[in-house]
Amino acid sequence: MANRKKSKRWIWIAAAVVLAVVAASIFGKRGRGGTVVMAAVAGSGGLEERASGSGWLEGMSRVELSAEQAGIIDSIYISEGDTVSAGQILLTLDQSGARAAMNDAGARAGAARIARDQADRLYERMLALGEAGLASPEEVQQALDARQTAQAVLLQAYAAEASAMEALRKTSYSSPIAGVVTALNVDEGEMAIVGTMNTPGTVLLKIEDMSSFLVRVTLVESEVVGVRSGMPAEVTLDALQDTVFEGTVRSVGLAAENEAAVMTGEVAEYEVTIELTDTDPRLRSGMSASVDIITNSVSDCISVPVQCVVPRPDPADGTREIDAVLRIEGGRIEIVPVETGISGAMNIEVRGISEGDSVVSGPVEALRNLEAGEQVRTERFGGFGDRPRRR
Repeated sequence: MANRKKSKRWIWIAAAVVLAVVAASIFGKRGRGGTVVMAAVAGSGGLEERASGSGWLEGMSRVELSAEQAGIIDSIYISEGDTVSAGQILLTLDQSGARAAMNDAGARAGAARIARDQADRLYERMLALGEAGLASPEEVQQALDARQTAQAVLLQAYAAEASAMEALRKTSYSSPIAGVVTALNVDEGEMAIVGTMNTPGTVLLKIEDMSSFLVRVTLVESEVVGVRSGMPAEVTLDALQDTVFEGTVRSVGLAAENEAAVMTGEVAEYEVTIELTDTDPRLRSGMSASVDIITNSVSDCISVPVQCVVPRPDPADGTREIDAVLRIEGGRIEIVPVETGISGAMNIEVRGISEGDSVVSGPVEALRNLEAGEQVRTERFGGFGDRPRRR
């Protein structure tokens, strides 16, 4: 399924593209007053790291009822959209043949039971006569054999009766859960077709428990590694874009959904299930959803746009590089080593500078070419990056 991002995210992305174009056009021009650079201001507030994906909405539980045996649909007691309770009868097939078979099996079982009882009494009598010397061992054995045969016939009759009762049971369909009938695919008088694995055309009806909802999304392997059950999530529906629904990660898939595609070199995708904690009468099963899972957060930190952090040679060890920002002090560049933390949509947590510090922002290669002490003059573009989030 193609990713559907929130409209506001596209606005930020478009803004970042515009910013990059502007930066490329002015960055590095030298003239009176020093090299022209773009500047950003280090801000403070909360920051959230998120994993994003798209999927669809469905009821908390969902069942599809298929025919267990072929037959003509005799009566349907519900309509699509009806609310049903667990155990409620939904529809029945023609029961005339099944009832006749059950009555016949019951009669045969009754006759076999009478025959077995007669064989029991005969055996007991022959056994007593044998003990009195009035019946031969052969006659006693014949009575025992007849008794065992009658018992076997009775057991077969009981099995046939149970099978007939099961066939009758399969003509009546009740709801296994409380919910709403979301699809009714048959009409009275039609033939119910037996299928396996809910084959299309064999599903009689569908029921969903829509007292609460789940969202099923797919995340690529680079994002799913940070997702755990219990993490908070924000869900936006294409049909209700002005409302953000709160949710919680319920499960994280362990096997790739696109296993066959992975074998050809594509990126693996995993299913993640989010349970909505909000309810709304406008929610419908099947609605398209965009999900942001909050995988990490800090309530208060210093952050700068991601492009402000650049690898620079370590002053203590020139063979390796460290993360740094180019702070502007008195119109000149000061290279400040920083420790980075979590990354938001456009900002990254940094430790080593203060709120309000002015830092150079721009393409990595351009920042790598600036030297400590170099004179610069700034063009400031505000409004881009993550908004500070205070609790």
